[in-house]
Amino acid sequence: MKSPHSVKRPGLPRSPIPVMVGADRVTSPAGKIGGLLNWIKSNSIVATVLATVGLVTPIVGFVQASNVVPFALRTFAIPDCYKYADTYYDKWSEFRREGKMWREYPRAGGPYSYEFNEVHRTRDAIVLVNLTPRPEIPEWKTMVVSLPVCGGKARYAVGIPERWDDLFEVWTASN
Repeated sequence: MKSPHSVKRPGLPRSPIPVMVGADRVTSPAGKIGGLLNWIKSNSIVATVLATVGLVTPIVGFVQASNVVPFALRTFAIPDCYKYADTYYDKWSEFRREGKMWREYPRAGGPYSYEFNEVHRTRDAIVLVNLTPRPEIPEWKTMVVSLPVCGGKARYAVGIPERWDDLFEVWTASN
Protein backbone atom coordinates (compact mmCIF):
# COMPACT_ATOMS: atom_id res chain seq x y z
CA MET A 1 0.00 0.00 0.00
CA LYS A 2 1.22 3.52 -0.81
CA SER A 3 1.94 5.99 1.94
CA PRO A 4 -0.51 8.93 2.25
CA HIS A 5 2.37 11.38 1.55
CA SER A 6 3.17 9.91 -1.84
CA VAL A 7 -0.37 10.11 -3.23
CA LYS A 8 -0.72 13.02 -5.60
CA ARG A 9 -3.67 15.22 -4.71
CA PRO A 10 -5.08 17.68 -7.23
CA GLY A 11 -4.48 21.37 -6.49
CA LEU A 12 -1.66 20.78 -3.99
CA PRO A 13 2.05 21.12 -4.68
CA ARG A 14 4.02 17.96 -5.18
CA SER A 15 6.18 18.52 -2.13
CA PRO A 16 4.61 20.58 0.63
CA ILE A 17 6.69 23.18 2.51
CA PRO A 18 8.31 21.35 5.40
CA VAL A 19 7.32 22.57 8.82
CA MET A 20 9.46 21.48 11.70
CA VAL A 21 7.52 20.54 14.75
CA GLY A 22 8.98 20.60 18.22
CA ALA A 23 7.53 19.00 21.32
CA ASP A 24 4.80 21.64 21.75
CA ARG A 25 5.22 24.26 19.01
CA VAL A 26 5.66 24.85 15.31
CA THR A 27 8.89 26.59 14.35
CA SER A 28 9.18 29.39 11.79
CA PRO A 29 10.45 28.76 8.29
CA ALA A 30 14.21 28.81 7.95
CA GLY A 31 16.13 31.50 6.07
CA LYS A 32 16.28 35.28 6.15
CA ILE A 33 12.53 35.77 6.45
CA GLY A 34 12.34 33.25 9.24
CA GLY A 35 15.15 35.01 11.09
CA LEU A 36 13.40 38.36 10.68
CA LEU A 37 10.12 36.93 11.95
CA ASN A 38 11.86 35.42 14.97
CA TRP A 39 13.56 38.77 15.73
CA ILE A 40 10.24 40.64 15.47
CA LYS A 41 8.60 38.13 17.82
CA SER A 42 11.35 38.42 20.39
CA ASN A 43 11.62 42.26 20.07
CA SER A 44 8.01 43.24 19.49
CA ILE A 45 8.21 46.64 21.25
CA VAL A 46 11.31 47.69 19.31
CA ALA A 47 9.77 46.47 16.05
CA THR A 48 6.56 48.41 16.76
CA VAL A 49 8.50 51.61 17.48
CA LEU A 50 10.59 51.21 14.32
CA ALA A 51 7.50 50.56 12.19
CA THR A 52 5.70 53.60 13.67
CA VAL A 53 8.69 55.88 13.13
CA GLY A 54 9.07 54.52 9.61
CA LEU A 55 5.46 55.41 8.81
CA VAL A 56 5.15 58.72 10.68
CA THR A 57 8.47 60.33 9.68
CA PRO A 58 7.73 60.63 5.93
CA ILE A 59 4.22 61.96 6.64
CA VAL A 60 5.48 64.62 9.07
CA GLY A 61 8.25 65.59 6.65
CA PHE A 62 5.76 65.88 3.81
CA VAL A 63 3.41 68.06 5.84
CA GLN A 64 6.21 70.34 7.06
CA ALA A 65 8.01 70.64 3.74
CA SER A 66 4.99 71.42 1.62
CA ASN A 67 1.81 73.41 1.54
CA VAL A 68 -0.43 70.50 2.50
CA VAL A 69 -2.19 72.30 5.37
CA PRO A 70 -2.99 75.50 3.43
CA PHE A 71 -4.04 73.41 0.44
CA ALA A 72 -6.37 71.30 2.62
CA LEU A 73 -7.84 74.43 4.23
CA ARG A 74 -8.56 75.95 0.81
CA THR A 75 -9.93 72.69 -0.58
CA PHE A 76 -12.41 72.20 2.25
CA ALA A 77 -13.19 75.95 2.61
CA ILE A 78 -11.87 76.03 6.17
CA PRO A 79 -10.72 79.47 7.38
CA ASP A 80 -7.02 80.02 8.11
CA CYS A 81 -7.97 80.47 11.79
CA TYR A 82 -9.70 77.03 11.59
CA LYS A 83 -13.17 78.17 12.70
CA TYR A 84 -15.85 80.81 12.31
CA ALA A 85 -16.51 83.01 15.32
CA ASP A 86 -19.96 83.94 16.61
CA THR A 87 -18.81 87.37 17.84
CA TYR A 88 -16.67 90.02 16.14
CA TYR A 89 -15.48 93.06 18.07
CA ASP A 90 -14.44 96.56 17.05
CA LYS A 91 -13.69 99.62 19.14
CA TRP A 92 -17.34 100.71 19.40
CA SER A 93 -19.50 97.63 18.89
CA GLU A 94 -19.85 93.85 18.77
CA PHE A 95 -21.39 91.82 15.96
CA ARG A 96 -23.01 88.75 17.52
CA ARG A 97 -24.62 85.82 15.78
CA GLU A 98 -27.82 84.89 17.58
CA GLY A 99 -29.50 82.00 15.84
CA LYS A 100 -29.97 82.94 12.18
CA MET A 101 -29.61 86.67 12.82
CA TRP A 102 -26.59 88.88 13.44
CA ARG A 103 -26.98 91.85 15.75
CA GLU A 104 -24.68 94.79 16.39
CA TYR A 105 -24.48 95.79 20.07
CA PRO A 106 -22.74 98.84 21.51
CA ARG A 107 -19.60 97.90 23.49
CA ALA A 108 -20.91 99.95 26.44
CA GLY A 109 -23.85 97.54 26.74
CA GLY A 110 -27.56 97.85 26.13
CA PRO A 111 -29.91 96.59 23.41
CA TYR A 112 -28.72 95.93 19.88
CA SER A 113 -28.52 98.85 17.47
CA TYR A 114 -28.75 97.06 14.13
CA GLU A 115 -29.88 93.71 12.82
CA PHE A 116 -28.43 91.76 9.88
CA ASN A 117 -29.16 88.60 7.95
CA GLU A 118 -26.24 86.39 6.88
CA VAL A 119 -26.40 85.92 3.11
CA HIS A 120 -23.07 84.31 2.29
CA ARG A 121 -20.09 82.75 4.03
CA THR A 122 -16.68 81.92 2.58
CA ARG A 123 -13.41 80.93 4.21
CA ASP A 124 -12.42 84.62 4.16
CA ALA A 125 -15.59 86.59 4.96
CA ILE A 126 -19.10 86.50 6.37
CA VAL A 127 -21.43 88.69 4.32
CA LEU A 128 -24.38 90.31 6.11
CA VAL A 129 -27.25 92.33 4.68
CA ASN A 130 -28.67 95.15 6.80
CA LEU A 131 -32.30 94.80 8.01
CA THR A 132 -32.51 97.92 10.20
CA PRO A 133 -33.75 101.26 8.76
CA ARG A 134 -31.05 103.96 8.94
CA PRO A 135 -32.19 107.55 8.36
CA GLU A 136 -28.64 108.65 7.53
CA ILE A 137 -28.41 106.07 4.68
CA PRO A 138 -31.23 106.44 2.12
CA GLU A 139 -30.31 103.11 0.46
CA TRP A 140 -30.16 101.19 3.78
CA LYS A 141 -31.99 98.22 2.25
CA THR A 142 -29.00 97.59 -0.02
CA MET A 143 -26.34 97.93 2.70
CA VAL A 144 -24.04 94.90 2.93
CA VAL A 145 -21.34 94.34 5.58
CA SER A 146 -18.43 91.95 5.15
CA LEU A 147 -16.77 90.63 8.32
CA PRO A 148 -13.34 89.04 7.84
CA VAL A 149 -13.53 85.53 9.30
CA CYS A 150 -10.14 85.61 11.05
CA GLY A 151 -10.21 89.30 11.93
CA GLY A 152 -9.04 92.30 9.92
CA LYS A 153 -10.70 95.17 8.08
CA ALA A 154 -14.51 95.00 7.97
CA ARG A 155 -16.02 96.49 4.81
CA TYR A 156 -19.41 97.68 3.62
CA ALA A 157 -21.18 98.49 0.39
CA VAL A 158 -24.33 100.54 -0.19
CA GLY A 159 -26.24 100.65 -3.44
CA ILE A 160 -23.57 99.32 -5.79
CA PRO A 161 -22.15 96.09 -4.34
CA GLU A 162 -18.96 96.37 -6.38
CA ARG A 163 -17.95 99.57 -4.54
CA TRP A 164 -16.75 98.48 -1.11
CA ASP A 165 -15.53 100.91 1.56
CA ASP A 166 -13.52 100.10 4.65
CA LEU A 167 -15.27 100.29 8.00
CA PHE A 168 -12.97 99.42 10.89
CA GLU A 169 -10.72 96.68 12.25
CA VAL A 170 -12.55 93.75 13.82
CA TRP A 171 -11.27 90.80 15.80
CA THR A 172 -12.56 87.61 17.37
CA ALA A 173 -12.22 86.50 20.96
CA SER A 174 -9.30 84.21 19.97
CA ASN A 175 -7.31 87.07 18.36
